[in-house]
Amino acid sequence: MTEPREIIMSMKNKYFDICTHLEEYNYQQIISMLVSSLKMVLNTPFVAMYTYNKWEKNYKLINEINVQENFSPKKIIVNDQELKQMSPKTMFNAVLSIQPLKEFNILLYVGWLEKQPFSQENIDEIREETERFLTIIKSYYLQKQSREKADLLYEFSSDILPMKDKEEILHYIIQKLSFLYPNCEFHLLLSHDLDTNSDLPVKTIEYSDDVTKRASTQVFISGSLQIEIGETGGNPTLYAPLSGKQGVYGVLQVITKSDLHFLDDMADFIKGVAEITGKAIENASLFAHINQSISDLKLINDTTHKLNSNLQLSEITKHIRNLIIEVCHASQIGFIYYSETKESDYEILTGSTAYFTTKQGHMLVEYLVGRNLKEAIFSGDFKEISHFPYKSVMVTPMTNSNTIYGFIVVMHEEQAYFSFERFKLLQLLTHHSTLALTNTSLRERLERAVITDHLTKLYSRNHLEEEISNHMVVGEMGALLLFDIDDFKKVNDTFGHHVGDQVLKQVAQVIKTFIETEDIPARWGGEELAIYAPNITLNEGVQVAGLIRRQVEKFTDPVVTLSCGVAAWDLEEEDTIKDLFLRADKALYEAKNTGKNCVAKHTLTSYAIDANTNKQ
Repeated sequence: MTEPREIIMSMKNKYFDICTHLEEYNYQQIISMLVSSLKMVLNTPFVAMYTYNKWEKNYKLINEINVQENFSPKKIIVNDQELKQMSPKTMFNAVLSIQPLKEFNILLYVGWLEKQPFSQENIDEIREETERFLTIIKSYYLQKQSREKADLLYEFSSDILPMKDKEEILHYIIQKLSFLYPNCEFHLLLSHDLDTNSDLPVKTIEYSDDVTKRASTQVFISGSLQIEIGETGGNPTLYAPLSGKQGVYGVLQVITKSDLHFLDDMADFIKGVAEITGKAIENASLFAHINQSISDLKLINDTTHKLNSNLQLSEITKHIRNLIIEVCHASQIGFIYYSETKESDYEILTGSTAYFTTKQGHMLVEYLVGRNLKEAIFSGDFKEISHFPYKSVMVTPMTNSNTIYGFIVVMHEEQAYFSFERFKLLQLLTHHSTLALTNTSLRERLERAVITDHLTKLYSRNHLEEEISNHMVVGEMGALLLFDIDDFKKVNDTFGHHVGDQVLKQVAQVIKTFIETEDIPARWGGEELAIYAPNITLNEGVQVAGLIRRQVEKFTDPVVTLSCGVAAWDLEEEDTIKDLFLRADKALYEAKNTGKNCVAKHTLTSYAIDANTNKQ
């Protein structure tokens, strides 16, 4: 029978022999060689090694050699006492508690069918030599793993830090980690402002109060790695923050699917990968932000030049609307301009989208006007109006020299659709366009004032004559309708000039309801009004004049009537603007002399009175 001293010496030799071949095997293979050597040297039918899992607070079986058919060791135990008690009564055992590097807890179980031949002193020596051996191989593989980890992290850094696209960075990380750890499942828990493609394993970080205890949420808030163990046991889940210098951009979730003996080292490596990823995302975000800022500045500069190029108000609003649609992808855009007298009166400018002409659009504008906006609105969940279809709303006041001239409204159906960067750009666009809008609006109002009659808001006679003269050069035909309010002096004498002015306004309003887009209504002078209608015949002009005459008689208070003279021109006959005016004026004179409240027409050779006009 071999003496214990010789057995221990043989064990040392085996350990030494294994140490000389460390480069040829991985850690798990070395552990198998260790267990096999102990079985052979100690002449035992059963050897098992357990390693402590500090996350689950138990020991897990990592290797065994068992030739006992009626004995199946536990895969997980709580302590060494449970290990001693699990073997059959017919088996003698020794449990060695080993702590290589003072950081790892290992239980080595050795079982004999006969009483083991070793004294406690021998058992202690076996434990010490095994601990010394495990310290050597642990140190070797940890250093090797550390070098490999450093090389991998350097490779990760070299590959992803130059990347300028966040999508590309995240794809790279998931692919690499999935290759390195095929028995793990990886997910990206990202904040709302980090948009990614749907083919990435992405989840959204939740911020509600009821999830503040979740490990993923704590990691995102604290920026520190955490490992979560399920309530029913099982393999751990790692949560590593994707953190840069300026903040945390998300969380890398690693769900383990098999036993991992190097969980601490894996966690350390995953943490390093996550930190590199966070820095890469931050660099890409900064690069994108710089490019976006340059693009925005160029946009503002181009817009300023465009708006200062003497555009009309409708052209300005159309240009700004198209810009906002391009950069914000908005569904609806409205330009609301206050009147000169008070903010409660407003105008929805041309260039606004069609929604603002609807009843619901007017309700929104009324609400915003009623708020007397001084500050901008940036809402991702607008609930101020019930059943309102747009969740994302941005409103920026048009302010210049501490005066608010109106506001711009930008909306989209989706919740939280606009980023804060787009909101700031909208404010810049509004700021730089307000001066152009106010100057152009003022210029157009002055231009309208020059060509518009103050009382009736119809065009002036000079403007009418200019437009007719231009049209007779480029057009093919047209009709001039002259109206005179019958017995207008009697209205002024009976009711006063104030009522006379109101009657003029009423007649002007009736005329406006009958004009087409190209028609030019004007105040001819005193109680005489006119319409020039391009591209209609003399008889068509008579019909329009008759309709207006009848409507004036129905809808004026006090009731007045009209006399009307109509003249027309076309390319088939030689004509002049002076002759056109004379014919219209002569026809009006004939209508007045025929009994008033009727329509007369005059051609180049004759005139005629509209039949039965007094009876209609």
